[in-house]
Amino acid sequence: MSYKKLFHCIGLIACLNLLTACTVTDLDAEGNPIIPKDPNAVVSFADFTLSEVADQLWQPKVLPEATQAFTPWESIKSQLDAQQINTKQSFFVRLDGTIESVDLGKMKGVVKLKVGETDIDLQVGRIIKGNAIRDASQYVLFDDFKNQIRFAQISREFNNRAMAAIGEPDASWVGETASVIAAITIDQNVISDAVPMQITRGGK
Repeated sequence: MSYKKLFHCIGLIACLNLLTACTVTDLDAEGNPIIPKDPNAVVSFADFTLSEVADQLWQPKVLPEATQAFTPWESIKSQLDAQQINTKQSFFVRLDGTIESVDLGKMKGVVKLKVGETDIDLQVGRIIKGNAIRDASQYVLFDDFKNQIRFAQISREFNNRAMAAIGEPDASWVGETASVIAAITIDQNVISDAVPMQITRGGK
């Protein structure tokens, strides 16, 4: 075999190898290549609506975290008694107590729950102040959001879902025992915000 034919054969083999290694890329409707998503890429919420972000976090992550990985109330109470929570902190907690009163307004209201010797005001209604749910969760991180405004607004989405879950309190609840999963914010050893996420009533 001549050198010329040998080089031709080598070139042909090399071309075949290159063709074999090529991957056919699908095109979108505009003829642009569709780049597969990196499975190891960090998920960003920048391109989602706030409702979509909340849907991705609430049921799969935030609610299970609240119901399964809450801080026992006894632990929080002992820290409060010892004046140990001097900086703002938020927790998921289970509260077992008795509903003492239900005070409802057009936009906001309060369900007062007596837990041992402690009265805790649970916020209910259309207006919920604070960011207790957002700040209690390890899954809601500022860096995942486009800006400070969206990070602040996601609290409203979580609060809306919490209110939808607990239903509409009324005067018939007064005197009933209840087990409550809630997010609470404590600042300077005072509970500043408490948002119920799940209320299980036990009757009178």
